[in-house]
Amino acid sequence: MNAIIIDRKITKREENDILKIIKDKNIKLFSLITTPENLKEFISAPIELTPAEKKAINYDIFKKILNFGELKINNRTITSLLTFENVSIWHYHKFRTYFYLRNTVFKIKELQKYAEKFSNIKYYGNTPELDLPKNIVVNNSTSNKNKINISVLIKYGIFFFLRLLLSVFDSQKAKNKKHIIIDSSLKQKMFNIKTLKEEFGNYYIGYLLDNINKDFIILDDVSIPKFNDASFKIDIKLLKFRRNRIHSERIMFKGLLSRGIRRDLIQQENRLKERYEIIKKSGLPSENLLIINHIISLHKTSKLFIFKYLCYKHYFQNKLFKTITSVDENSPKIKSIFDAAKFQGIKTIGIQHGTIHELHPSYVFTKTDRERKIMPDYTMVWGIYWKTLLVNKGNYPEDSLVVTGQIRTDIIPLLKNSNKNNIPDIPNDKKIIVFASQPQRDEKLRKQAAFDVFSSVSKLPEVFLVIKLHPAEFNDFEYYRNIASEAECNNYTILYNIDLYKLISISEIIITCFSTVGAEAVYFHKPLVILDHLKQDIQNYKKEGIAFQATDKRTLTEVITDILSGNLTIDNKAYTDYISEYAYKIDGKVTQRIINFISAI
Repeated sequence: MNAIIIDRKITKREENDILKIIKDKNIKLFSLITTPENLKEFISAPIELTPAEKKAINYDIFKKILNFGELKINNRTITSLLTFENVSIWHYHKFRTYFYLRNTVFKIKELQKYAEKFSNIKYYGNTPELDLPKNIVVNNSTSNKNKINISVLIKYGIFFFLRLLLSVFDSQKAKNKKHIIIDSSLKQKMFNIKTLKEEFGNYYIGYLLDNINKDFIILDDVSIPKFNDASFKIDIKLLKFRRNRIHSERIMFKGLLSRGIRRDLIQQENRLKERYEIIKKSGLPSENLLIINHIISLHKTSKLFIFKYLCYKHYFQNKLFKTITSVDENSPKIKSIFDAAKFQGIKTIGIQHGTIHELHPSYVFTKTDRERKIMPDYTMVWGIYWKTLLVNKGNYPEDSLVVTGQIRTDIIPLLKNSNKNNIPDIPNDKKIIVFASQPQRDEKLRKQAAFDVFSSVSKLPEVFLVIKLHPAEFNDFEYYRNIASEAECNNYTILYNIDLYKLISISEIIITCFSTVGAEAVYFHKPLVILDHLKQDIQNYKKEGIAFQATDKRTLTEVITDILSGNLTIDNKAYTDYISEYAYKIDGKVTQRIINFISAI
């Protein structure tokens, strides 16, 4: 028997070609993505890896990624070959590379399973040049994914120019400032801690930004969009003049005008290309060759972050800053700024903004990385658990970690006694269940999680489901509506611009896979359910006794029903112990502890 597998968006011509032959009883059709309507009736259930197989691949690939930077070529590690000054290109791309390689291996292993069952397979997908079984013929996409969207380019150009005009007085604003804090996160609806009204702000460190003193200045850093994206919307909120903020556009524009920076960029780019070739010609095994090829495919991104580093190195040269602080400190967009600050002797401070685990490529380093001082000089963590984890698993220096609590919790003492539902889209006579979604790197698990949640509540008339979209999912309303329709669920709404804590405060149950939201549900003493298809308990929620674990649609339905009926109740002692271990104190004083620490440097 033969098979056709659809694993990318197909053209109308390809769809018609498949339709012509699919009625042959000796051909099975599989689709690993959303299928065109004309083909849906012919689709067979896909062959998938088991949770145990995926878990094994997760750990195996993570180990390979961690070791990749320490591989030696002519007595030099790959990390050192891809490093100049304070910039390690390998560490800029380690996070993305882990998920790229892991998902690639997932795909290859799945295709091997198909190859064992079918004689000949036509695969409509995009896959690296690996040793696939000979009975699989790959039909790669011919579409030009890198075509520049002129509309996006023009809109961003206008946005950049307007922000540049706002930065006229930036040099005066930064004069005599001792500490700089980066504000780069997507703006979300959150409570103003003084007025308890919802407004747009930085969900992670908004209360810190609102309480800084005259020694601090805020760097308003806006990410450059991908110019092949479908759209770019000018955010008016980012075009306001504020006395305590400087703009990244002025720093980048001055770098663009600098002949010295342009010369250094060309020099470092050429040097980097030479190092690529040295590594490629060293005889790496196939998976390591995949890694370096992936890094080479990200060369334009590397060039951008090298340029950003050079611009900020020049900017910090004559400034009096003693510290620079940010969340997401190990991502390349922030790390490039931190690396420039380190070069100029400025202390770097990261602030934990999400849960961390032993498979997190942004927070797990090698012992040699610690000697290289790849991580920030200091990292503010929520509780002693995270400090211990980063020391034992992440190889962080113990004296670089400071336990402060989580900034967002400063609002909780004011909210705990207010659970009134005044949200228009949510009925007052239903039991509210909140699903905190995530843009998981494993697309199949992401879709399965959403489908299981919709299916589980669809037959519960007393329940109303709220899908709280992750900040990175602002374009995904239709994605979740399609899954809800497939699950025949109507008792739901999807919300993006709303304070998550407001939803938690009125909910009966919080469901997530492995999001930080799980910990935040505990802060409100709400029942937490983790939907854990791979049974990894990656955040230790079940292990700590603060979550009920579901592994599929059936067990999720059972857990929800038992919680609502009172057969399952939370362990209040486990909740209290968890807060002490993982969040230090919820006392409304986290912001002040962090300000005091920074000011003392």
